[in-house]
Amino acid sequence: MASIRKRADGTWQATVYVGRDENGKKINKYVTKHSEKEIKKAVRELEQLIEEGTLTNVDNHRISEWIKTWLEIHKNKYSPSTYVLYLSYHKNYYEPFFKRMKFKDLREMHLKKLMNDLLAKQSATSVRRIMSCLRPIFYDALKKRSPFNDLKLPKAEKVDYSTVPKNEEAFKKILDAVNGTRDEPIILLAAWCGLRREEIFALKWNDLDFENSTIRVDEAYVINDQGKYELKKTKSENGLRDVATAPYLMNLLKQVNPDWFTLRKKKKKKESQSQVVQITDKKDKADKFIFPMRPDSYSSYLAELVREKKIPKTRLHFLRHYHATWLYENDVLDHLAAERLGHDIRVLKETYQHLGVEKKEKINKRIVELQQKQIQ
Repeated sequence: MASIRKRADGTWQATVYVGRDENGKKINKYVTKHSEKEIKKAVRELEQLIEEGTLTNVDNHRISEWIKTWLEIHKNKYSPSTYVLYLSYHKNYYEPFFKRMKFKDLREMHLKKLMNDLLAKQSATSVRRIMSCLRPIFYDALKKRSPFNDLKLPKAEKVDYSTVPKNEEAFKKILDAVNGTRDEPIILLAAWCGLRREEIFALKWNDLDFENSTIRVDEAYVINDQGKYELKKTKSENGLRDVATAPYLMNLLKQVNPDWFTLRKKKKKKESQSQVVQITDKKDKADKFIFPMRPDSYSSYLAELVREKKIPKTRLHFLRHYHATWLYENDVLDHLAAERLGHDIRVLKETYQHLGVEKKEKINKRIVELQQKQIQ
């Protein structure tokens, strides 16, 4: 039950019993309104939340601190790279915006302002991601009172796939540019096998089955919250797979020399020479990385290579898109294509196969022709 009283300044205050803490101490919640009608309405709403078990007691918690703590508690729910991304959201956007604001002062207009400020500097897709990260955090804190419940996020923009090789002829220009170099097997792992960048650089020698010409994909090399790369399981259970490929690529992999991928690390000022540093220190060759290099370093290198050799603009992820389209154009069944790419069929269709525009146009034209013949 709640007790309501009129204060000397004319406002109305209610004291509502919420329960007891872990030490058995009584917990009361206090609500102040300008009129008796408003205070009775507030009490009814509060008692309903208590009855439903959805009342939270975070009003005096600082929003920025809550977000940081929530991310730490749920750290293992996300991949290391996703956790690092969310920490960057907190550092660069949430903390500077909310500052010392408490939940009791939060209104929907604050989230709208945050979203508007972000849209002035970021794409709609990026803003949607930044705001979406907050949704479960605020729901855990405020339940049904979360201002996210009625907030509409900006629609994600369509990704520009114009630089994805549209056909084998377009891809051949890229392949010709790297033919006979250390980059050829990496390019083919993305374009012929559909491997993700982090999967390519997680490959070890014992993942290669030269007899059956297959590659086992069971790990990804991702960055953690300490800024260091580490091995983890693939993105999803679908990511665990064996990928068949041409003997040509297997022969290229057999010839890879790890020394091609060593990094030169500058010594301290007192030391004059540079030192070669291997990413891995594993002793057994079978368990060593085939490409001992940071994935992000290779992406930067590939961007420079594209500019230097004046080859069609591309990146490893788009070559994976090319492989999905190539499978579609060559009538590979959806479930087999999804298995090869480490995706489920829904994601495959939504994300990748929209690229087979030419084939769809031919199919649609053929459908029209067949239907037209039926009435002739």
